[in-house]
Amino acid sequence: MGTRQKQTGQVQRLVWGVLLTACPVLFAPAWAFAQGAAEIMIDPMRPPGAGDATPAASSRGAPSTAGVQVILTSPGRKLAVIDGKVVPLGGDAREGTLVGLSDSGAVLSKDGSRNVLLMHPQVDKKPPSRPKGSQP
Repeated sequence: MGTRQKQTGQVQRLVWGVLLTACPVLFAPAWAFAQGAAEIMIDPMRPPGAGDATPAASSRGAPSTAGVQVILTSPGRKLAVIDGKVVPLGGDAREGTLVGLSDSGAVLSKDGSRNVLLMHPQVDKKPPSRPKGSQP
């Protein structure tokens, strides 16, 4: 076997080795996307009311604009974002008036009744338990 044939054989083996190594690396992302393995990324800084990129995004955990999203209290002002709308204390929301704010919820008054809207209604808050033998 001549030197030229030996070099050609080495080059061919090298080319095939690179191709066999690179193909799975190059085509794996495309295959994963085609199989639906790619997750939809939700932008946490997206403004309320900005449409979802896909209709299925809301069923995959997209933030909801229903209820209380933000509560802002400071010495100078108190407000909440309710159903995507900024409502100052004393302002109108959900056919009622915002009459109270706390760290975790807003109180609406309508026709003499009060409705408490929690920021995280799925969270069940419990007071901390004290170890036995400790004094308050």
